[in-house]
Order: sequence, then C-alpha cells, then structure tokens
Amino acid sequence: MVQLVQAVPEGVLSKTPEGVFRSRLRDEFELSPALGKGILELARECLFGEIPQTPGKLLFWCASRRARHGLPLSEQEKKRVVLTLVDGSDDMAVLQDQGSSALRQLRVLRVTEEAYQQGGLLTQEDLAYLLHVSVRTIRNDVKALIRDGQTVHTRGYDHDIGRGGSHKSRIVELYLNGFTYDTIMRRTRHSAAAIRRYVTMFGRMLLLIEKGFTKPLDLCHLLQISPRLAEEYLALFEKYRDGDLWPSIYSELLDQLRALYPVAGEKKESAGGGVDAT
Repeated sequence: MVQLVQAVPEGVLSKTPEGVFRSRLRDEFELSPALGKGILELARECLFGEIPQTPGKLLFWCASRRARHGLPLSEQEKKRVVLTLVDGSDDMAVLQDQGSSALRQLRVLRVTEEAYQQGGLLTQEDLAYLLHVSVRTIRNDVKALIRDGQTVHTRGYDHDIGRGGSHKSRIVELYLNGFTYDTIMRRTRHSAAAIRRYVTMFGRMLLLIEKGFTKPLDLCHLLQISPRLAEEYLALFEKYRDGDLWPSIYSELLDQLRALYPVAGEKKESAGGGVDAT
C-alpha cells in the first residue's frame, strides 16, 4: 500500500524556527527567498553541523591546509574537523603515570594530527582555546614535543616539516629501534596500552605479509586501518627488516601475538607446570 504524505501547510512552515529566520531575513534585510534559503543552509552547516555522538569529540573550524601564509585567517579558507579532546582510559593512564603536562602534550599531538588528516591546521591559539591554557604554555609544549622527535602539525610549523608520519608509525619506529616501553611512553606521551596496540597491529601486518598480503589496500581492509597507516607500516617494514635488531624484534612480536591470539589446539603450560590443551 502506498502511504500518501500530506504536504505541510505554508502557514505551519512559517512558524518553525527556520521559517521565522527566513522571514526576518526577508523583512529586515530585504533578501530574496532564494538568498534567505542559502543563508539558512550555510548557518546550518557552520553552526549546527552534525555533532559527533562519541563522548570526548567535538566539531571545530580551523584554517585549511591550503590556506596561504601572510594573509589574515579571517580571509582564508576554513575547514570543519572532528577532534578527540578526551580518549577515556588511555588519557587517564597517561595522567596517572606521567602527569598533567604529558596528558596535555598528548592531546596537542592527537588533535593536531586529526585536524591535519582532515585537511585542516590548528594554530597555537586554537590549541590554547581548546585546552584552556595560555598560548605560551602551548608554545612550550610544542617545543618539548619537537625536541623529543615528534611531528606537530600546527599552522606555524607545518610549512617547515612537510607531511611527516602519524603518531602510530612513530611509536612503532621507536620500538623497532630498540627503545623500551618506558622510554617510548616518555617520548610520545602515550600510555603503555596504546603503545602495545600499535605494536601489536604492526605484528599482525607482518603475519599477513608472510601469507602474501603486501598491498596497502589489502592490508588496510584486513587490519581495519587507514590506507595511509598501512603505507607507513609497510615503509617501516622495508626500512628495518634487514637491520641487526630485526630478528630479535620479530621473534618478540610473534611471542606477543601468540599470547594474545592463541591458535586453537595449541598447548600451553598450566599454572602447575603441566600442559593444557587450549
């Protein structure tokens, strides 16, 4: 059965907030109905866009990566981005283990990278506003992160540093260089659990490579990661697989993966020293 939908009377539409807004544009500013409709759509996009449903995320307007230097930001192209200000247990772990400064610097890394990946660039003023601190504090945070080898994509620095890698691939590279988890935590302001996730994902990629999956598109589908991250992980594999540390690191990764993903039928030692079937 086809259900007939009755048209909403024009008188009813004119009493909605959208209708009142368009009427005032027409009456007070003498704008045409078409122009009023266009302004309404623009207001919806800029002011009332889709609000992220995930806790800790927010919408933010920032300069586009294509915005040129030397011109006021008010005259530049803008980009709407979704930023993760709070990331649950990982943030709490960093706060407890490394302190409030490390947590703030982790958030600087996270939101600047998220904005960059979505085509935007945050300024240090943006970061100060988002994190409720002074621009001077943000400036010192950025300098500290850069001293520890991090790539910080802000409008003031990005034209000098180029694309750079994601924080996930930088963490894996530190691991491949033989750094301990404690050192990686200090240098990247990430929790041990987050570092373990990224290293484990890299190890899973190695297992897929052994099975013949070497194309970034295949890896990103199988691992449920972005094509860019798959390319970065592959580049790390090509860079380090012939190094002196590779055999021991590869063996350690396989041991971690076996502990996390035991094979059905494989035997493991019981608490009493015997052997149980899984």
